Amino acid sequence: MIMLRDLLIDRDVFLDIRRKAIDSDENSAEEIELLEKAVFKRLKKKRSIKKYKKLGVTKADLKEIIELADILGLDVLDGPSNYEIAQEHQEWCTICGRCCRESESIFIHKDELNVLLTFNPDLKDGIIPNKQYPGHYELKDIKPCKYIDPETNRCGIYDSRPQVCRSYPLVLIDSGGKTRNIINLRHSCNYSVMLILEKSIILFDEAIRRLEQG
Repeated sequence: MIMLRDLLIDRDVFLDIRRKAIDSDENSAEEIELLEKAVFKRLKKKRSIKKYKKLGVTKADLKEIIELADILGLDVLDGPSNYEIAQEHQEWCTICGRCCRESESIFIHKDELNVLLTFNPDLKDGIIPNKQYPGHYELKDIKPCKYIDPETNRCGIYDSRPQVCRSYPLVLIDSGGKTRNIINLRHSCNYSVMLILEKSIILFDEAIRRLEQG
């Protein structure tokens, strides 16, 4: 039986990519499952299974599409990249402050250090060399980040904040010598949930189009 996801990517290829993605992900399997469940609740409202019942669409199809959206950048299908989608929907951020309170490390690229210190000279003693990425830096004494306002959840250095903060919930990782943006899988982050939901809708609609075309 052909599933919707099979119309978008070879099943064996998907399973291999999915396995590698989970193995390299810092998030636990439980966290990934919770996020995918959160997306599923919203996707089934956006794309009702009843509407596509005659085409053989099931709940399993929705779940598989979400799994694909987790790990696949739509730019490989000539669609928008994770970064492009995220930049178009800043309203998805509810300013809950969890990203600032729970981040393990705030990465600072060597090329943005001078700009950051120019606008925030008092940060000089709060920046240390990055042990994982030699030549770059990070903020020390975080979790929670000391620059978040506990009452408003606003960033105290917002206008000159590091790129890693500007890009959240996307996280830049090194994959085989190449860098790419992945979604930080946190079910409690509305931005993450909405980003994967948007990608799932795009993938679902494309799979349906291919299915109807035969």
